[in-house]
Amino acid sequence: MLQSIRDRTQGWIAGIIISLLILSFALWGIHSYFMGGAVSTVVADVDGVEITKGQLAIAYERLRRQVQSHLNSNDELSANTDAGLKDRALQALINIQVLKQASIQQNYYISPLQVDGYLENMPEFQVNNQFSLARFQQALATTMYTPVEFLELIKTSLLIDQPRLGTIFSSFSLPNEVNETIALINQERDITYIIFPSQYFSTMNVVVSDEMIKKYYEQHQDEFKTPEQVSVEYLELSAKDLSNKVKVTDADLKTFYNENTNAFAEPVKWKLEMLTVPVGSAASKDLIDQIYEKAKKGTSFSVLEKSYSQSHVSISDGKWMTQNEIPGVLQKSVLMLTKVGQITPPVKVTDGSFAIVKAIELKEAQLKSYENVKDKVKELYTHQKAQELFAGEREKLANLTYQHPESLDAASKELGLPIKVTELFTVDKGSDDISSNNKVKEAAFSNEVLTLQNNSDVIPKNPDSAIVIRVKSHIPSSLLSLKVVQQQIANKLRVAEIDAKAQQEVRDISDKLNSGVNPEDIIKPYHISWTPVGFIARHSTKVDTAILDTAFEMPKPTNDHKVTYEVVKISNGYAIVGLKAVKDGKSSGTEEYDVYAEQAQNTQGLLEYGLYKLSAMNNAKIVNK
Repeated sequence: MLQSIRDRTQGWIAGIIISLLILSFALWGIHSYFMGGAVSTVVADVDGVEITKGQLAIAYERLRRQVQSHLNSNDELSANTDAGLKDRALQALINIQVLKQASIQQNYYISPLQVDGYLENMPEFQVNNQFSLARFQQALATTMYTPVEFLELIKTSLLIDQPRLGTIFSSFSLPNEVNETIALINQERDITYIIFPSQYFSTMNVVVSDEMIKKYYEQHQDEFKTPEQVSVEYLELSAKDLSNKVKVTDADLKTFYNENTNAFAEPVKWKLEMLTVPVGSAASKDLIDQIYEKAKKGTSFSVLEKSYSQSHVSISDGKWMTQNEIPGVLQKSVLMLTKVGQITPPVKVTDGSFAIVKAIELKEAQLKSYENVKDKVKELYTHQKAQELFAGEREKLANLTYQHPESLDAASKELGLPIKVTELFTVDKGSDDISSNNKVKEAAFSNEVLTLQNNSDVIPKNPDSAIVIRVKSHIPSSLLSLKVVQQQIANKLRVAEIDAKAQQEVRDISDKLNSGVNPEDIIKPYHISWTPVGFIARHSTKVDTAILDTAFEMPKPTNDHKVTYEVVKISNGYAIVGLKAVKDGKSSGTEEYDVYAEQAQNTQGLLEYGLYKLSAMNNAKIVNK
């Protein structure tokens, strides 16, 4: 089974496995999950296996960092984005354990020899088609895993993936299923539409009475309250402060240097030459293969550029480049260039362009001497030890503030942290202190902290600091008088009434069109005209998205109704969409048909595996505590 997986994971599935090993497991903090940790409060039990609060905290923090990495470095996560991260982290830990136990119960097994064999065959760790210990250690240095931990991750990943990949690879789709998929996805619809701009209805006569204003005020009083304010006291734990407590000896630094040599090595550097070839059609893709074969035989890139006028040669201009300086789409291929003169196979760099890269010069990675990097060794050693202290102190902070929810005093005394106090702030706007942090504002106004007067959970301020808060003072919101907000309500009701009347008027027109009224006659009073679009695909950008979505949600016209009409609200008013005809999609050839067939097969496999996971979850004994 494992050999089958290995043989068939050279394409897209390889990326999934590598992502699972290096990204997903790192994200969820699974190495702490499997390798154990400090004793702490249990948050869940999965078939007798406990998940601790500490493990959840690590999983949550790594998930938060993953989400944060997709934002600008200075942007904070919104309250809505951050709110569900802890639940997602816990669910991920539960899912991993459930799937692992399901594999074991079905007698799947991964031996140490299989793990070693799989590791040696992972292309990410190979040089010249051979496993490279140096490449492996270099990769681990970036993730801070030990070899033992990483091998455990591979074992768990392969154990879970055996039923998953087996299900996906054994799934199939029938020809009629593929044809139905193509007919639906490539479907085209013949539409026409007309837009009624908002300004057509702005002069409608709308009367907003005092009684309407009063009724709205009484039913929506939450809209007219002064903002609630709180001030919180808090403890802040910082890895930077803890670094001052780290004791450093020269022996410790030398040991750290010897155990982490990859972190102090001058990285591999290349001088590169790149030949790019635009490919305009499927038939002309043979061109890149012709150029590649000639390049392999020693023909220079400059000669190839002259021979093929559409190609282009770019040179690194004598600049040495490390892996991180090479464009991401080329990095994996360039890593395989271990000798001067070697070239990469063609790499697709854009939708219409391929590239071949040659190593002009090469500098192997070189270890810097201890004396030359002593300051950096000390910095990294201190940072690592401070992080270790931070993790332990954070766990203590979580436990102490949980065990003494009525005060921060116990944690302050035990950890030597001063209790600080913020200015008053609202749920929407903080002050120039920790209250500017969205997570702090959310926690401060939560039921647990504000209403029940308990300490908050540990809140990650950033990767190197964490805080716990509790309410110091609270100013409730107060209701503004009707006199103060009367005009505001009147304006709002007028806009709502105009919109309701506009929608009804447009819907009346649509109903008349569906009853058979001449489309041209009915729109004469509005001095607007229909916009014929013709047949259009579901992913077209020719029309407003709302109009397109509505067109593909409408039922097909019948013999009784040769054109059907529907109303949709758009950004600048309302539109009536007319659907004239529906044309089933077709494949453009064998290549496209094969793509859809593979997609249909994969979809079926993923559906079947989803049912397998659902069954495993339903059969597992999961207790949240």
